[in-house]
Amino acid sequence: MKKLLKITVTVVAVLLVVVLTAPMFLRGKIAEVVRTEANAMLVPRLDFERLGISLLRHFPNASLELKGVTLVGVGSFEGDTIASVGRLSVVVDPWSLLGDDGLEVRKMLVSRPDLRAHKHSDGRVNWELMKPSEEQPAAEEVSPEEPADGEASAFRLSVRDFRIDDALLSYVDDSTRTVFRTALPMLRLRGDFSAAQSDLDLRLRTSATTFSSGVVTLLSDAEIELRADVSADLEQSRFELRDNMLRLNAIQATLDGWAQLDDDAVAMDLRLGCDRVEFKDVLSLIPAFYTRNYRGLSASGELTLALWAKGELRGAELPAFGLELGVREGGFQYASLPKSVSDINIEARVSNPGGVMDRTVVDIPTFGLRMGDNSLSATFYGTSLVSDPQLRATLEGKLDLADIGEVYPLDKEVSLKGLIRADLSAAGRMSDVEQRRYEQISASGHFVVENVDAQLPGLPEIRLKRAAAGISPQSMTLGELTLTVGGSDLAANGQLTDYIDYLLRGATLSGRLYVNSKLLDLNEILASLSACDTTEGEAAEEPAAEEAPAGDDAVAGQAVEVPRNLNLSLRTEVEKLLYGKMVIEQLSGEVRVADGTLSLDGLRMKAFDGSLTASGSYSTAADPRRPALAFKLGFTDASYARTFEQLDMVKRIVPLFEKAGGVYSMSLDMKMNLDAAMEPDLMSLDAQGELRSADIRIEQLKAFELLAKTLGNDALSTIRAKDVVIPFAIRQGRVTTQPFDLKMGDVTVTLSGSTGLDQSIDYAAKVALPASATGGVLSKVNVGIGGTFTDPKVTIGVKEAVEEAARNLIDEQVQKLTGGDSLSEAVQKQAEQLREEARKAGEKLVAAAEEQRAKLVEAAKNPIAKLAAEKAGDKLVEEARRQADKLVAEAEAQIDKLASQGE
Repeated sequence: MKKLLKITVTVVAVLLVVVLTAPMFLRGKIAEVVRTEANAMLVPRLDFERLGISLLRHFPNASLELKGVTLVGVGSFEGDTIASVGRLSVVVDPWSLLGDDGLEVRKMLVSRPDLRAHKHSDGRVNWELMKPSEEQPAAEEVSPEEPADGEASAFRLSVRDFRIDDALLSYVDDSTRTVFRTALPMLRLRGDFSAAQSDLDLRLRTSATTFSSGVVTLLSDAEIELRADVSADLEQSRFELRDNMLRLNAIQATLDGWAQLDDDAVAMDLRLGCDRVEFKDVLSLIPAFYTRNYRGLSASGELTLALWAKGELRGAELPAFGLELGVREGGFQYASLPKSVSDINIEARVSNPGGVMDRTVVDIPTFGLRMGDNSLSATFYGTSLVSDPQLRATLEGKLDLADIGEVYPLDKEVSLKGLIRADLSAAGRMSDVEQRRYEQISASGHFVVENVDAQLPGLPEIRLKRAAAGISPQSMTLGELTLTVGGSDLAANGQLTDYIDYLLRGATLSGRLYVNSKLLDLNEILASLSACDTTEGEAAEEPAAEEAPAGDDAVAGQAVEVPRNLNLSLRTEVEKLLYGKMVIEQLSGEVRVADGTLSLDGLRMKAFDGSLTASGSYSTAADPRRPALAFKLGFTDASYARTFEQLDMVKRIVPLFEKAGGVYSMSLDMKMNLDAAMEPDLMSLDAQGELRSADIRIEQLKAFELLAKTLGNDALSTIRAKDVVIPFAIRQGRVTTQPFDLKMGDVTVTLSGSTGLDQSIDYAAKVALPASATGGVLSKVNVGIGGTFTDPKVTIGVKEAVEEAARNLIDEQVQKLTGGDSLSEAVQKQAEQLREEARKAGEKLVAAAEEQRAKLVEAAKNPIAKLAAEKAGDKLVEEARRQADKLVAEAEAQIDKLASQGE
């Protein structure tokens, strides 16, 4: 007995050790296998922080736990987190792993999942998770094997408890500008999915649900709750709803009926209804009401709602469906405000007999309300909405904007005044609009806005004195528009055509407008738009002080995209325009907007204390985030100083303008891209042109001050030149100039080279100096100017200067020194006299050379000329000594000749 007990204890201990240690030893290997096999099947990359296996935590069940799970995109979604899970826990009956009856999952918990679905505008999606199979099985292999007669399925999945806690879900569709986001605090599903018949229990609750499409927000911070008991026939894939409740904010509805899934279709008979809905509950669906003092809102009236669908959904074929919505005698009032909105009456019906979406009919015969002393009524009817929309609509009413603040709690910073009147009606088919069969279309009415005064947060005050427009089937005529925005004013009139097609289908809007303004302050307007732009999320980074002075960030922001569906011509007259630091006056010309491009034709203006002409284009057709500029500009009598002050681009690529005085004229043909923040991409700038200046003055330029000091000529420290013509080109961030002459008094400088964006300089200069400055020994000096504008480096071509000076002196002076010295006949009588005469003549020659050297050095007035004179004088003396030796040699030769004659 003791032996048996000992054996039993030993076996239990061994099993316990195995149970405790096996998961520890196998965890790493299993984790690597899971990671490798998963990534072999998945397109995105799967990773996790930790994999845990336990046989004791939920004993007698086994559990597997993953922590820190991430699914990261690749390719066009590189680096994007598609999904992440804080903890994934699965509890399994261990005996189901060994048996043939399938897998029994007792519990599954997904904690803190974050799922992010994204669809690009070109149709690519990030939820294509599985890699395509390399080999497709034959058709007969695809169909699952049928179990033998009387044999149950070998797989059984029994989910006792499935839960998701603290989830975040998001869906973004760039093609339709649709955004859906929600927080899912709890989702719980219970049921036995292995049974032929099962009761499924679903509980779901969301918060902060937001849904928007385009610029319209349909839900904002909404709450959704669903409780559903579903009787499921899993063999027939039929699901019957019973005892269900769906709540959206304060509206509670019931969902009844059934749905059955076939291979390629869904048959259904579903009904959604509300027993009784107060009108206040309806307002809870509107974000502007539900998120602002909803508890202080009293409302009257009721809503009726019925939605049903019956038939089959098979591909593009729809079941029959219908929606009926009605509001009768609705009204609301905030307790803190004096006026109410009343007499809200709405009738709306949407119906489709089944088949295709084109058979859908939308009918709103009644839509009306009263707000204080204002009334508004509208109707709408539409059918054949897909193939050839047939529409009929009316709008009539009056709205005093001041009453809005008396019926709805506006922000303290918001103030509205003004009157809007409208009486519009239109009817017709889209095909008639497209084919311009205007006789088949009915459109008439007018729209008038008067004395509007609006103060909105972050925007300058807006005042609209009057705007009046009339419509016909062919066009919308803007009779007048008088508007001020902050300090800017605008007056316009003109005509727009194809406006119906534009409003209904986004087709191209054409027209011609005449725009006039006394002051257009784009700094104020663009700064306000940038501050109110919610798509940016955060303010743009301020540029470095040396690149953009304070004040320029007023116009910084995102690139302005030119709409592709506009074909407008604007005749513009602006007395004064402010943009950045530029002050433009008397601007006039033609501006055209078409196909994503804004074009200028014959634009004239006063700028930089001179005049400017411009033609060219600003285009976002190729890439909205990198606008392309192409302009031909002509400057006449513009100020260097004003140009430097007002254009940051000039500060970066032509800093010379800061030191220049006088005026200039210039022709410029340029192409360049802007970046996403509307800043110039100077590396993309490609330009050529010519700068002309009748009188240019450049003072305190360090490079020329250094040159003047080096050459000992103060005239070079200040450039004062007339009739300067400078051809130039700008490429790869450098301004390159062709050789041009600067005449400064009796000094001429021929200059050529380039300037970089980093203000580096690389110029070659040929300086022609007058004889008075060099003593006649030197006529020109080659100079190299490098470094930067603030720290220039000057190099002098000393060797070339010395060689030139020496060559000039030897050619000129030696001839003078030796030309008149010949041996006289008297010295030929005696050899001794001949030698003495040759010696004296040579000494005289050398002495004259040394005297000339001293005079040349003394006459040189700058270090370079003095050095050249010294070197040239040395060569002169050396040459004189050679000539003296030659005289002695000639004397000896003559003595020898006399001697031989005497013999």
